[in-house]
Amino acid sequence: MNLLQRSLDCQLMMLEETAARLGYGGTGSIPEAMGFLEWCEDLAAKGLKIDGRPFRLDNRPALRPIYDAIPTTRQQAYGKTLVIQKATQLGLTVWEVLADLYMAKKWSPVNIGMFLPDQNTAAFKSERRFMPIIRSSPQLLSELIYRYDGKGGRQKIGEGNVLTREIAGSLLMFLWTSGKVSTESRPMDIVSLDEVQGMSLEEIDKVAARMGDSDVRFKMLLSTANMPDEDINNWYKRGTQEVWHTRCPGCGALSDLSDPNGIFPSRSIVFNKGQVRPAPPYPGETAQHAPPVDDYVWVCPECQGYIPDPQYGDYIAQNPGAGNDIRSFLLPRTISPRMTAREMFTDFGFASTGAQKQSFFNRTLARPYVDPDQIPVSYEVCQAGVERGRAAGVTWEETGSGTYMGIDQMGGFNAVIIKKRLPDNRQAVIHVEAVFDLSPFDRCADLMRQYGVEVCVVEQLPNFNDARKFANRFPGRVFLCTGYQDMGDESMHWGDSLSRSERMTSEEERTRYTVRLDRYKCMQTSLYRIRDGICLFPDPNGLEQEVIENGRKRRIAILYDWVFLHFSRTALVTVADPETGKTRRTVQKIGLDPHFSFALMLCDAAWARVQGNSTFILPDAGLAGVGTAQSPSPSAAQNLTSRLAEMMGSAPEGACGKCRYFGGGTCSERDLRVGALDPGCVFYEPAADDVTS
Repeated sequence: MNLLQRSLDCQLMMLEETAARLGYGGTGSIPEAMGFLEWCEDLAAKGLKIDGRPFRLDNRPALRPIYDAIPTTRQQAYGKTLVIQKATQLGLTVWEVLADLYMAKKWSPVNIGMFLPDQNTAAFKSERRFMPIIRSSPQLLSELIYRYDGKGGRQKIGEGNVLTREIAGSLLMFLWTSGKVSTESRPMDIVSLDEVQGMSLEEIDKVAARMGDSDVRFKMLLSTANMPDEDINNWYKRGTQEVWHTRCPGCGALSDLSDPNGIFPSRSIVFNKGQVRPAPPYPGETAQHAPPVDDYVWVCPECQGYIPDPQYGDYIAQNPGAGNDIRSFLLPRTISPRMTAREMFTDFGFASTGAQKQSFFNRTLARPYVDPDQIPVSYEVCQAGVERGRAAGVTWEETGSGTYMGIDQMGGFNAVIIKKRLPDNRQAVIHVEAVFDLSPFDRCADLMRQYGVEVCVVEQLPNFNDARKFANRFPGRVFLCTGYQDMGDESMHWGDSLSRSERMTSEEERTRYTVRLDRYKCMQTSLYRIRDGICLFPDPNGLEQEVIENGRKRRIAILYDWVFLHFSRTALVTVADPETGKTRRTVQKIGLDPHFSFALMLCDAAWARVQGNSTFILPDAGLAGVGTAQSPSPSAAQNLTSRLAEMMGSAPEGACGKCRYFGGGTCSERDLRVGALDPGCVFYEPAADDVTS
């Protein structure tokens, strides 16, 4: 053993003896009445360091109530949740690590799961955030590297595995939500989830389920926000929503200086040319605070007086009726002693693009944000589609023929949308339905017959077998969507578009009636058709259905209450991979799973199977009607037909019209509708009367 190790062991032994005299047990127990804030200040007095600097809270008064929010006893913690929706660089990760250590020691033995979105960040947090805190405190380090037998003896066990640490008889596990084993294989008493914006609501629920048999069942969630009603914001809204309000030393008003709804920045930051009056002294002070001249300063939104320190104030609950089971806090960067009014105003001014604005709202104002351009369809857009539908005579229909259907399925629930083609080539939604049944595809089969559905596309998961059986009942008319992927220049690929080599594979060994979609492109097409007036709707009040919501049945106007809601909660976003820096386009769900948005997309895939997925050709007389809720006149449609016929002429060599399989607008080889001028595919064979010697 080298001299350095002997010296360390000697210091640790002396520390343990001192701790015992001060009331700490050999396993590092904390006095019963000592709360978390008091314990942290005690550690600070004994030399605790963060990033090499002494830990302190005297310059962070706005954080003290967050430290006080950690329960002191297991009984106080039982079944409670603490949610922190925060800006960046506020020291909340340190707060979370110390809170986990406090609970591990105070309530020992407990199992604590410290979750992050992926394995790499979990390992980084263990080694680069957790261990430096431990190593800066001889007391904590001793309890980590030694195991005590309760009789005064101890055994050195080291610092533990990177992903598993043991302290004071409690286990701290650094886990991640993206791994199935991580969330489902270990029972836990406490879970703390950091960087929640990288987790789905389903993943959070799986983590929480691991505490089912515990007598503690306490969880903490902290993160910057992302989009409204998603991840951390979803949980924040469930709680008390306690927001930091700064107190004006002049008039005494409490204001949220970061509130973007009418306060920030126009009423909370001004450029002082000498017009801002000095602030009176804070309690315990004698001198006034003079604002800097020729600089941006914080001012009271009520009296426009100077605010020297935004950290002087209190939290005010926006949702006090939530009770104490879920306490939620919003912490903007106004509470940081390092954030100046000039820096905050400048950063706000530089945020010009949608991505920059989202970053500023999320990381500085601690608010969720979504660029309006990322959500093509709102309730207002849908209502415009209703008005266009009314002008075009679109109504709910009970029967039909030559229609198109899309089905998004879940366990015991199918979301269905049926469309038909109008004479001017626009789309009309004629039926929507939420099917709740143990065998929902039986009802879907009835709808196939009732509406004479020509082509239907159905999501094949999660109930693959039921979807396959349904498809087999209507061969060539029902296609299974087998997956989503980036498809380059294409938006979809049909399973029966086979090469000559694939044609040699037996029917039993291949799935013919399938389709793969580029989800972003297809969803974009569907939502833009609503936005641009191509997809029309009947009167929302004309169709009511009984649905099951939160386990209860209720009757709703399904188009308005559910379908339009789903459309408005579907975003088209571009995200950057944090590891590679590359961007990718994706469809993002906001606050709920928008099943009817996916049913719409699948219905449009069925439409594309027959009608094509390219540009809609509308007569000049009807183009204005797309924007003014007017349909083209019959004479305009007739003019279009004659002009198209003139443009088409006779089919050239190699086109579908010259193929032996073409007849009556369909291809007998591929069993689909084609046009005479469509380019020939790999199955093209010239018709007998076109064969030349």
